[in-house]
Amino acid sequence: MKEFSFNLNRHCLVPGIVLFVLGITGLGLYTYIVGETQTLIETSGITDMLIDELPLFMLIMTLLFAPIVEEFSYRSWTMKSLFWKYFSLIAITVYTYLALNSIIVTCVAFVALLFLFCIFKGDKHKDLILFLRILVTSILFSLAHYQNESGWFSVIAFFERLGLALIACYLSLRFRFIYAILLHFANNMLAFALSYFFATDYTFEIKDETHTAKLTEISMFDDQMDHWDEGDIVYTGCLPVVAYELTSAYEKEIMYYPLVSRYNHYCYCATAIDSTKPINGWQLFDELVQQTGLILDTVTPEKIYHMEITDTSRFVVSGKYENKMRYFVRLLRRIYRKMFVIDEEYENIMISTATETKWQIDMDNLIPHLYEKYGLKCEERDNKDYKIVYILEP
Repeated sequence: MKEFSFNLNRHCLVPGIVLFVLGITGLGLYTYIVGETQTLIETSGITDMLIDELPLFMLIMTLLFAPIVEEFSYRSWTMKSLFWKYFSLIAITVYTYLALNSIIVTCVAFVALLFLFCIFKGDKHKDLILFLRILVTSILFSLAHYQNESGWFSVIAFFERLGLALIACYLSLRFRFIYAILLHFANNMLAFALSYFFATDYTFEIKDETHTAKLTEISMFDDQMDHWDEGDIVYTGCLPVVAYELTSAYEKEIMYYPLVSRYNHYCYCATAIDSTKPINGWQLFDELVQQTGLILDTVTPEKIYHMEITDTSRFVVSGKYENKMRYFVRLLRRIYRKMFVIDEEYENIMISTATETKWQIDMDNLIPHLYEKYGLKCEERDNKDYKIVYILEP
């Protein structure tokens, strides 16, 4: 049997360019045909939880932090030092777990990397080892960003990012590691520029018998409190976040928005004509979707996680961190991307999460944690009624 002969151009650069070009072309065609666009910013599990709340932090993470840290994690092994091989082994494993929240996938990734970096050695198979290292680390890099988007967009984006990773490996192996960082930086900078400077204008102002509403573009650094006095209902953020905030947490259709969205931020304000009659949030949501062309992608999950309060004495109320159960459940949905539900009779009970500084508990340990700490019994059930609606930017 002929020994595998690795060629950097043929097995790394050319496939990388082909996948990258096909991915970009596929995303363009999908956007044109379906009318759905999402932002190809290279962030992963480490930064996603902070992105929605801290725009300045998001900008720094995306343009500076992500290219450096992610390249050191996924491509530093190309510097052919034993230290950097072990560093990549640990860093990629951590990234995989944080991004996918799956112990099984993380263990498979760890074993594969351990085999390629530490066990599978020898000059006889060095070409095959190098090829597999490039392929496996590139696939894991693309997988770590898979949940940045949703639907078919994420599938096509997977191959675009796989191509980017292969090109980065080529640059690091053929020239110097710094060029992989510069490529990553240039990719994120281009995505940011296209998203920020060529975004569609979705602003509007309407008035009917019950209310007035307007959507205005604001700086990404504006705080919601800066616009608090502009209406009865005020929300700020990217377009899907504004729409998400208008919806109820306890309807049969439960809303999600992409973890990473465009950088354009908006302020939505609505004011009731008659202050004695509250504005219907679903009416405002439907109005916003109609005015902006937001895309709603509906799926029916097979399972739900039904929550029931068994011991209210565990709901430690501290005042500062006190919140309603409905918002606590909403937080869990957002972090774990799972269908948590609770009966209406419990939704306004107050709960305190003062000691929860980070929600980095994996799904397997979350259910016992909720019971032990909060007296919440969480049971997986077959789904009959609930639907998930992903709010996507047009």
